Amino acid sequence: MLRPARGGAAGVVVVFAILLTIAAKAGFAGIPLALILVSWLFKYAYVLFDHVVRGVDEPPALDITMVNPLNEQRPIGQIIILAAVGALAKLTAVMLSPVAGAALAIAGLFFLPASVAILGLEGNMLKAVYPVALGRMVAGLGLMYAAVLGIIAGVILALWLTIQLALWMPVQFAFGMFAILSIFSSLGGALYEQRHELGLETWHSPERTAEKERQAELKKSEHLVTEAYGLVRVGAHTKARDLLQSWLASRGHAAEDYRWVRDKVVTWPDPRYADRLTQEYVDTLLAAKRDGEALDAVRERLRVDQAFRPKSAAATLRIAQLASGGGGAAGVARVLLSDFGERFAGHPLVETAAALARHLGD
Repeated sequence: MLRPARGGAAGVVVVFAILLTIAAKAGFAGIPLALILVSWLFKYAYVLFDHVVRGVDEPPALDITMVNPLNEQRPIGQIIILAAVGALAKLTAVMLSPVAGAALAIAGLFFLPASVAILGLEGNMLKAVYPVALGRMVAGLGLMYAAVLGIIAGVILALWLTIQLALWMPVQFAFGMFAILSIFSSLGGALYEQRHELGLETWHSPERTAEKERQAELKKSEHLVTEAYGLVRVGAHTKARDLLQSWLASRGHAAEDYRWVRDKVVTWPDPRYADRLTQEYVDTLLAAKRDGEALDAVRERLRVDQAFRPKSAAATLRIAQLASGGGGAAGVARVLLSDFGERFAGHPLVETAAALARHLGD
């Protein structure tokens, strides 16, 4: 509601208030200026509406392209719709009954914000009076529509009180224009808040900002992996490993990051990188109690390299125990236990691993 009080909207309100005062003081000669200013005001109101719906917080500055009658026809379309609905309500009151005419007029006022919203979004006059489209708009806005109606009622009451106070003319004009722009801004804000329900595309939104940040971060990560691969190509393995480990550390050693970078290095000619990262990925998953994913990671790596093993005795035995539990993974357990005693000679878990191997062999 307060957006028209700043930026380009505030400038429009101040300048137009002064010009409308001049037009009012000029009497009959000021009518052309007044009509032009009112026309520009409503054209700007629809431009402000567009910006708010698309997620632009700062009101736009008025420029000549906005007020070009060939570029902006929505205010004229809305006037035609209002005139048609008013004439239909009057005709209904005369031909049928005053009650029916009043009911039609009330329905027209109720759906007016929805009509403005549809016309603002699509510029289609026919759709802006189509009952099904109006109903969908009201349903899509939900409680927001009731809020918009409440704002409009409050603005009308505030305007009436302002008129009663008989304030200085430029102030009255400024308040009236601010009220109009505030209604358009509020309606645009309601549509923005319900953008997912209504399927609206925005220019700026939290999710779009997050997606842009994600894409920028992804690009940066892709560049880092490419740099690491370049180091591998020239034999600088220590620097390549340090670069990858620094990247993982900067992101908190998240399991998803281990998986992402593992999937990147799995195509490298040196399999040690994929083995090492898979080992660390498995350790991270086990620490997070994501046992099923850890088993899947080991099974996937074994399909490529039968010599692969988890890093520690505890991790190897844990994966073997998970694999021996069923699900067609007993072969994974046998492979992991086949050389357990040799890899971890003297380790306290060797006997446990041997017992599990004997059990699988029975």
